[in-house]
Amino acid sequence: MSQLFYFFFILISFIFCKPPELSNSCDPKSESYLKGSILRFLINDSSPSCLPGFPKTPVQIWGAHSSNSTNVDIKGMVVHDNKLYLAGAFQFLGPNTGGAAILNTTDGSLFDAGVCPYLEVLNFSNVAISDERGGFYLAGSFTHVQGIQKQSLVHIDSNCKLDTNFDVGTGAGGADVRDLLLVGEKIYIAGSFSTWNGSTRGYLAAVNRISGNLDTTWIANADGTVESIIADTDGIFVAGQFLNINGSGIGRLSKISYDTGTPDPSFSPNISAGAIRTIAIGKDASNNKVVYAGGSFTAVSPSNARSFEMDGNMTAWNPAPNGLVDDLVYLGSKVYLIGSFNLLGATSRTNFAAVDNNTGLVGSENLMLNGSDTLASITDFGGKIYILGNFTSVASKPRRYGFSIDPNNGNISDWNPSFTTSFSYPGGRIAFSSDGSKVLVPGNFYSVNVVERSGFGSIDLITGKATDFNPQLTGTINSLHVRDNILFAGGSFTSILSQSRTNFFALNLNSLSLEGMSPTFNSDINIVTSDVNYIYTGGNFINVAGSSRPYIARLVLANGSLDSWNPSGDAVVNSILPTEDKIFIGGSFTSIGSSGSPYFSSLNRSTGINLLFPSNVNFPNGNVASIAQYQNQFFIGGAFISVGGQATSYISAFDGSTGVYTHQLFTADSSVSTISIGENGKGIVGGSFTTINGSSKPGFVFYDFLNKKVLDSNLPSNGNVNLSFSVKNRHYFGGKITDVNNRPKGGYFIWDL
Repeated sequence: MSQLFYFFFILISFIFCKPPELSNSCDPKSESYLKGSILRFLINDSSPSCLPGFPKTPVQIWGAHSSNSTNVDIKGMVVHDNKLYLAGAFQFLGPNTGGAAILNTTDGSLFDAGVCPYLEVLNFSNVAISDERGGFYLAGSFTHVQGIQKQSLVHIDSNCKLDTNFDVGTGAGGADVRDLLLVGEKIYIAGSFSTWNGSTRGYLAAVNRISGNLDTTWIANADGTVESIIADTDGIFVAGQFLNINGSGIGRLSKISYDTGTPDPSFSPNISAGAIRTIAIGKDASNNKVVYAGGSFTAVSPSNARSFEMDGNMTAWNPAPNGLVDDLVYLGSKVYLIGSFNLLGATSRTNFAAVDNNTGLVGSENLMLNGSDTLASITDFGGKIYILGNFTSVASKPRRYGFSIDPNNGNISDWNPSFTTSFSYPGGRIAFSSDGSKVLVPGNFYSVNVVERSGFGSIDLITGKATDFNPQLTGTINSLHVRDNILFAGGSFTSILSQSRTNFFALNLNSLSLEGMSPTFNSDINIVTSDVNYIYTGGNFINVAGSSRPYIARLVLANGSLDSWNPSGDAVVNSILPTEDKIFIGGSFTSIGSSGSPYFSSLNRSTGINLLFPSNVNFPNGNVASIAQYQNQFFIGGAFISVGGQATSYISAFDGSTGVYTHQLFTADSSVSTISIGENGKGIVGGSFTTINGSSKPGFVFYDFLNKKVLDSNLPSNGNVNLSFSVKNRHYFGGKITDVNNRPKGGYFIWDL
């Protein structure tokens, strides 16, 4: 709004004020100033200029992901030419959607966040239905959607934004929601809950579709989990594990009233054991309405999949799968079953079968699944069926956990969403928008449309998406460092870009090709940095290029050859900070540079001799993991709780001239792993702590290094922060981060201070 006001202000100023100098582009009264300002407004240009700046619309920056978010660990990050290079433990790069995503129905692509904002679900969801007005209802075990605290059930408007007016309070109280049904002004809810927003409700509840308020007049108390719920013309069919609803004595499959929830005694199937997981209404060959049911139940004779007439009597339809049926759909003259079976009668089919709706005969359809592949949900839409599960290919086509097929010809469609994580029952009950253009997929995934990058890749900071750079690293990178156009990497790896490199490489970022320098390190590198002449490395190694270099070494920047500089530590070096006259080093060593110097000291730039600065007697009592400098103050962080016997909680500072320490900058409850400082003296302290000065600050805290105080800014987060760096006053921090500010994040986060 302020940009629009400014735009009209300069437009009016130009119209009513005669421009004295039409050629002076920096004169607010000139024509060229007006034209330049209009152009910058239209393209959101905020680059340095005498003209006003209009910041670009923030883009959704992709994250790093794995099939399990706890396995993600960002260990290296650098920025070069508007690209963010990421390294560490991860399998994929992809958008930070959280546990639900709205996708294109045709190809499974995620809509651009500017058109359809990501749902950013924390953490998972099970089921979605259309709101019949272009939007959706979504239910699951989440706590936040699009950064706003919401539980169990939410309404997503047609613009993909959360409807904040719809509120079910505490909803299922942490229990599962298994299915939803919208009829008229009510949403009927089934699951494993015993209360709804604090009121007693036995596995079934109804809420108002606009407000989310509990319907106090509709009471259908089941005595066990309700798995599936579908609409009929004169009532609702419900199925599950229950034996009774409102004491009716009709279990596992029942029909209840829309208005009151009262069971209909005229529908009374004879199901003797087990549970029903899925139901669908269809027609038999005589065009009579029937209910198809699948699960692990027994109904008089062969079980797991049967159909029932409208009075509950069982039909002759009997495909006889030899295992559990998780889901089914009725489409045309077929009923499609998925589950954990390998036989239907005497016919071999692995976890998927198409069965004639009248005879029960098994069709020839076969997805050619691997024996270990499993399926979780099946949905029909537009003449196609959509299936989610645990597989990476279907009918010899690559499909990561989701695909669509035309049942008439067996052709696998272009729908290829590619999720981080597989689906299992009861997740993955998808829904299509009323116009058919969108499909909302719930699940326990972290990202969709992912690209494989095996621990090393790059993000374009303009588009927010992964670049085509796919270096195919074998191993793990622990540290990245960029100087000029060369990216240096150290870690525990054996090859990169199909070329042999042992724990160190140099990559030309202009050509994306390896530089010639490739000395072999005999063990892990933990830190890589540089000054104007040298590359410094520290880690677990003791030999470099065939020469003894215990735990620390430097290479000549011009050609990568090993330098004679050899401080020779006695244990691991984790942090190095070159300055004009010293090389500060931290780690778990007790001696380095020919002197006893536990955990932290500085070295002579020429000889490598220990300078015993900032002190020859006062040392930290534990590992130093990070070193940073602002003006003439130096900050160290690590696993220590004292320096020279003076208590200091995992972080300390000293004067660069005198070496005098300032202790106890703040009180943390665990170690500090990283410190980074912006040009304005504000920055990040990150680590494995959860509290700072007694307040909840899990993983990181914003800090004023000039005035040595914790900043009031607070972003709730989850996961350790292991590294950080600053570009001017923009801060990048990463590690095992899963969410920040109640929004899912894949390993790292970017913030301006």
